[in-house]
Amino acid sequence: MSVWRAWLIAVAMYGVSIAASLPVVLSPQPATAQAADMIVVEGNRRVEADTVRSYFRPAGRFDQPAIDDALKALIETGLFQDVKINRAGGRIVVSVVESPVIGRIAFEGNKKIKDEQLTAEVQSKARGTFSRAMVQSDTLRIAEIYRRSGRYDVRVTPEIIEQPNNRVDLIFTIDEGAKTGVKSVEFIGNSAFSASRLRDVIKTHESNLLSFLGNNDIYDPDRVEADRDLIRRFYLKHGFADAQVVAALTEYDPERKGFLVTFKIEEGQQYRIGSIDFRSSIPNFDASSMRSYSRVSIGSLYNVESVEKSVEEMQIEASRRGYAFAVVRPGGDRNFEAHTVAIVFNIDEGPRTYIERINIRGNTRTRDYVIRREFDISEGDAYNRALVDRAERRLKNLDFFKSVKISTEPGSSSDRVVLIVDLEEKSTG
Repeated sequence: MSVWRAWLIAVAMYGVSIAASLPVVLSPQPATAQAADMIVVEGNRRVEADTVRSYFRPAGRFDQPAIDDALKALIETGLFQDVKINRAGGRIVVSVVESPVIGRIAFEGNKKIKDEQLTAEVQSKARGTFSRAMVQSDTLRIAEIYRRSGRYDVRVTPEIIEQPNNRVDLIFTIDEGAKTGVKSVEFIGNSAFSASRLRDVIKTHESNLLSFLGNNDIYDPDRVEADRDLIRRFYLKHGFADAQVVAALTEYDPERKGFLVTFKIEEGQQYRIGSIDFRSSIPNFDASSMRSYSRVSIGSLYNVESVEKSVEEMQIEASRRGYAFAVVRPGGDRNFEAHTVAIVFNIDEGPRTYIERINIRGNTRTRDYVIRREFDISEGDAYNRALVDRAERRLKNLDFFKSVKISTEPGSSSDRVVLIVDLEEKSTG
């Protein structure tokens, strides 16, 4: 008799006793049920107990590292003012103190900036969870908004009023203070041009008896940064190809109650145009035919604006001749001994890219059509950097905007781009 047949006979004769002796295999208890048995949550009112238990990962692991991770995760939610985790009778007891809910947010003392603007800027929201760290951040944010408008004496004090049912009202009391002016504008390193000449170039002005007519004497860090570029371009326009504004130093003088602004300049040498050449890599395109569109001449002072204007006109003319994707790139080799620059206009075939859309952002008062009419190109046209730069300059010259920047983003395909026009409108005061 085979072993297999003997085993079958044994099962038939003693099946009950053999089955009773076999080990019983139980299906594993669900992780959530196990967590519910092991983790007891106390003190929660709005937050569900299962939500608290979900922060114990992985489920079923209750050693000290897992407890420490859960404690850290629960605190980082911002839902609780206090969290304590203890062991008691083989279970994990999580005691929480929930953070209050913000009933309302109000601003007092603000006259120059409306409630709607401040509400949009702060992170604390009505019916949201109260967080002291967030309130502190909001206080600094409100003060920064006022400083951006020239009010550096601003004082912001948050007040918390407790209400029933674990709710609070949040009140920001604002002392706006007076506008902080610019008491002096000085220059270091300038020898080719006087300080008074350079003051005429920049937008930041010193406070005087007529300052009430405008706001250019109010300290604005963005305006000071823009002035650095204005000074550099002024030098580049007058032959100083190596000029740099290495720093714009600002210091608040408590005695004069205003800012002292100092621009540090490295002028470098003044250059003249030594030679002008035209080169093309486009078949059947005569580069020398672009000579009549050049705004620079041999012997004249190097002028970056004349070079840029030459590039713009050459690129537009190439487009008129049927080379819509032609790109003109200027190059310059300096002769440091002779103080001359050799200008080369390189005309190459650019990538075949079309404008898919023109998106305008930041214009709250200026209509879209007012902005679009400054463009010589529209959706569907070949992308032309020179025409985009021209539109950017035109928009800046309108003097409607504090800042204008045109950038590109990828379109729906590799040969499409989206023009993004970012604007910041000036105040209408």
